[in-house]
Amino acid sequence: MTPASPNDVAALWTTAATATDPVDREAAEAAARAAYRAADLPTPSRFTWCTSLHEAIDRLGHHIGEGHTPLVRQVRRDVLQQALSTARAPLWQKASDLEQSKAFGAFHHFFEWKGYYGEQRYDGMDERYDLMEWPYLCSPVLPAERAALRPVLTAVRRTYEQVLRPAWDALGPAVRSYPLRAVRYWQDHHTGVEQNDEARAVVQYCLPDAKDRLFDPAWHFYPDLVVLAAIDSYRTAFGTTPNSRWEGCREVSLTSGPWWPFAGLALMTERVTATPR
Repeated sequence: MTPASPNDVAALWTTAATATDPVDREAAEAAARAAYRAADLPTPSRFTWCTSLHEAIDRLGHHIGEGHTPLVRQVRRDVLQQALSTARAPLWQKASDLEQSKAFGAFHHFFEWKGYYGEQRYDGMDERYDLMEWPYLCSPVLPAERAALRPVLTAVRRTYEQVLRPAWDALGPAVRSYPLRAVRYWQDHHTGVEQNDEARAVVQYCLPDAKDRLFDPAWHFYPDLVVLAAIDSYRTAFGTTPNSRWEGCREVSLTSGPWWPFAGLALMTERVTATPR
């Protein structure tokens, strides 16, 4: 059921992130299968459940070492990007020329004066002006989007800072570093932001103070929360309708802790607390 207000959206996703009750594993697995089907991929033949984040990180390394192919991009990222893009499209199509020019103007002003482009920083002026000629392929965020999404995204990010990041930090630097190289969320080979990354555009321009915090290692493991909250916010604030393919990812995030799809198996965890061990 669609939340009734932006406050309901914020409450829904902060509650999902802070819940500590046992996971309904049958429901979570059914949602994961739906996410695979939405990505037009075979559903996993087995599920690996972990009782803590520490165990999940160890399992990630084990599965990667065995040669299992990570499908985070296909099952989670691409599907959610498409849903978010679909939800945003009607706003941009209805926006006036003035609204569009303000969005582009704010985008270029932010880049030019802050030395920022998405979340990449450049030292040389040549690189800056090259990028000025190649703006995001996705639409910059309109003022109306900022106003509607900022409260919800701020609430979700606050939850991340208070609960998820401390849980991740408690694992220690050695455990935190190695799995990320093989299961990048935003890019396959490096951490550069893609030009057509709808989710990063929404977060960066609704929460410009976030800056490089989205490159914290923990964020690579919890990106769905803010993207899902944004999609829900578009439905509530603007009445736009994303395609239904995102619903599997949505239900997994509402019913369990972090999860990682692989070819043939899905790695699932119980809900995370600030003391994972």
